[in-house]
Amino acid sequence: MKDDIVSFFHEKQCSAECEMLEETEWHSDFAFFTDLLCHMNNLNVKMQGKNQFIDDIWAHLKAFKLKLNLFAGQLAKNDLSHFSRLNSIPSVNEEKLKNYEDVLKKLHFEFERRFQDFSAIQTELDIFTMPFNVNCEAVRSDL
Repeated sequence: MKDDIVSFFHEKQCSAECEMLEETEWHSDFAFFTDLLCHMNNLNVKMQGKNQFIDDIWAHLKAFKLKLNLFAGQLAKNDLSHFSRLNSIPSVNEEKLKNYEDVLKKLHFEFERRFQDFSAIQTELDIFTMPFNVNCEAVRSDL
């Protein structure tokens, strides 16, 4: 649809928008954030629905935080396997990849900060997810 959008902007004489759509850096930014939003949308969908227990939601969050670390590590190695739209852009700038890696690290930090309450009650959640792996002596008596 990019060509159609560019022709629309040409018809409306919006040269600034046309120039922006033709920049490769803008394309790579757009592709990266589109891929990232797809991953976040998948997390969002997994966390919705009926009959979800808190430990299920926490497991999805922990898995996503691990994915963010994986993605950042892969971008550091120029591996774009989890970013299909970004991978379709020819010759993505290495400096851009470093910026994207930093974005993923910041997002991981933000997930850690926002969901620190879950980390604080990890042992209580473990009682429900892995009851046979929990030391009974260390569990609160009301649980």
